[in-house]
Amino acid sequence: MTVPKTHQDRLAAYIRYFETLTLQTIDDLDNLTSEGFSFEDPFNHLTNRRDVKRLFKQMFDDMDHPAFKISASYWEEDGQTAILKWQFAGDAHKIGNLNFEGLSEIYFDEAGLIIRHVDYWDAASHFYEKVPLLGGVLRLIRKKLRLS
Repeated sequence: MTVPKTHQDRLAAYIRYFETLTLQTIDDLDNLTSEGFSFEDPFNHLTNRRDVKRLFKQMFDDMDHPAFKISASYWEEDGQTAILKWQFAGDAHKIGNLNFEGLSEIYFDEAGLIIRHVDYWDAASHFYEKVPLLGGVLRLIRKKLRLS
């Protein structure tokens, strides 16, 4: 497998972007992604950079000290897709401390711009279970489904 240098450099810059993300650096996303950049996570499916940047701004409005730490990156055999393993932490104003791991698929176009970012993480145990009433129901369901 050969990963183009443009893709390697862009992924390194994208990792730095997330690990140093602040309210003031959100617009730097424009330098790393295509105009038609899309982003997907358990709550959102956004199809343009403007909405992705709005999501990041909302994160800073809704949380204190949100932070990403990327612990590993892997390339798919096609050299056009990378996988990131990361940890997210922050203090959500409405539900308290969040700290969880996830994976992201990062897709590149031929020019090395990032065209798609898809996050995978367990929203039930890291978010929904912290919501009053709903959390209790989900914990009960999880308990009933466990191997006894």
